[in-house]
Amino acid sequence: MKRADLLLKIIAAAHGEFVTPVQMQKVAFLVRTQFKDQLPEDFYSFQKYAYGPFCVDIYHDAEALQRIGLISISINQRGGWKQYAATVAGMEENLEIIPNDIAEFIEETVDWARRLSFQELVRAIYKRYPTYRENSVFQG
Repeated sequence: MKRADLLLKIIAAAHGEFVTPVQMQKVAFLVRTQFKDQLPEDFYSFQKYAYGPFCVDIYHDAEALQRIGLISISINQRGGWKQYAATVAGMEENLEIIPNDIAEFIEETVDWARRLSFQELVRAIYKRYPTYRENSVFQG
């Protein structure tokens, strides 16, 4: 299992719908906190950033997944930010190498994150992990 497999699972868990950068970042962070000992050694390392836990490598891996046709990246017309969705090939990718407990956690957590607004999601992360608020510009 590679970290990009887990990122693809996060994006594919939206079942062809888009995930936002904050949803992708926060779900990957929660995967790390819950399954640290089961993840690849090079899994994303998060720093305290403007809106909580952040890892730039997530965006590099997403771009690599786009280059091989497993996800699409587009610009949200209302907000101007990037949005990420699994392609048909990405949803058909065999991700059975991901242990069931991690795969189920990802499905549930993506569903939870997608139901929240940006502000609600950032607030929820800060409530559970207050040290990640340290460098925050978010005051909501």
